[in-house]
Amino acid sequence: MTLPISNKARALLASAVIVSLSVAVNAEAAITCVAPPPLSNPIVIDGKCPGDPGFPKNLRADGRDVFIKLPSTRACSQGMVVARARNVRITGGQFIYNDSLTAVITIKDTAGVALVEGVSIDVNKKFADAIRSYNDKGRLIVQNTFVRGISGTTRGTHGDLVHAQSGGPLQELILQNVTGLTGYQGLFSPYRPSVGHGTRKLRLDRVNVGYDPSISKTSGARKPLMLLFMGSADDTTNRVPDRGTTLTNVFVDGSYWNFAFQKAVYAQPKPVSGGCATFEPKHKVSGRACGGRPADGDFAPAARVGRRYNRGYFCN
Repeated sequence: MTLPISNKARALLASAVIVSLSVAVNAEAAITCVAPPPLSNPIVIDGKCPGDPGFPKNLRADGRDVFIKLPSTRACSQGMVVARARNVRITGGQFIYNDSLTAVITIKDTAGVALVEGVSIDVNKKFADAIRSYNDKGRLIVQNTFVRGISGTTRGTHGDLVHAQSGGPLQELILQNVTGLTGYQGLFSPYRPSVGHGTRKLRLDRVNVGYDPSISKTSGARKPLMLLFMGSADDTTNRVPDRGTTLTNVFVDGSYWNFAFQKAVYAQPKPVSGGCATFEPKHKVSGRACGGRPADGDFAPAARVGRRYNRGYFCN
């Protein structure tokens, strides 16, 4: 026997369903993120862009922590260098890049922990990296970040999504909830012990990368380059991270160039069932890379980062 339901009860039931669906969607999006580094008496820059009064483009912290909250009301156009800091946290904000620096965000001369989170970066077809480390022997964490518009030139700057440059290596490089579209290269982090390039440990968690369809195939390298250049056990120069690599929900999309996704990954994995590929044990890679885009869309949707960034959407 079915009992009649009052209009008030129906409304309450409908409201409960909506709340339940909302929780389910947020729970699906959120993961256990690496926590922000602890900051003690930091240099705080709030609501300013690099180059604004009070925010030098080359910020020397002289051993102090740094906390940068980028503006929520406007986009920034100039790049930033944070040097000689202990720990660094850069959060939120949008870049539409129009500068001559060869990276939008640079972390250098440190051994601490640097977190870049919630940032929307349009490199705007400039020959520049989106994020790079230099003379950095610490940990670099990139979370909840969307990047596009990376370009480069074969005779100059090779633009990357994230570039762990020489002077390190990083002890660990972590990407969580990161989406990157590039007209040149993607992640570039091979371990080169002789010059301290790259990272000793690599972790990619909910990362999707692909070629940027807004950048002409007649520009840059004029061919598809590596989207994940992690190093190979067969390469004496570009080695794998010696402490290993972990891949969880990693997608590589070569469709713009009609390029087999596994060929845009180095070391090159071998395709298996389900449109994914795995690595030989000698490369010290746990997990797999899959072709195309995530079924539910980008891991870091452009509409969810930048000026409207909310860490709670992405992180438990």
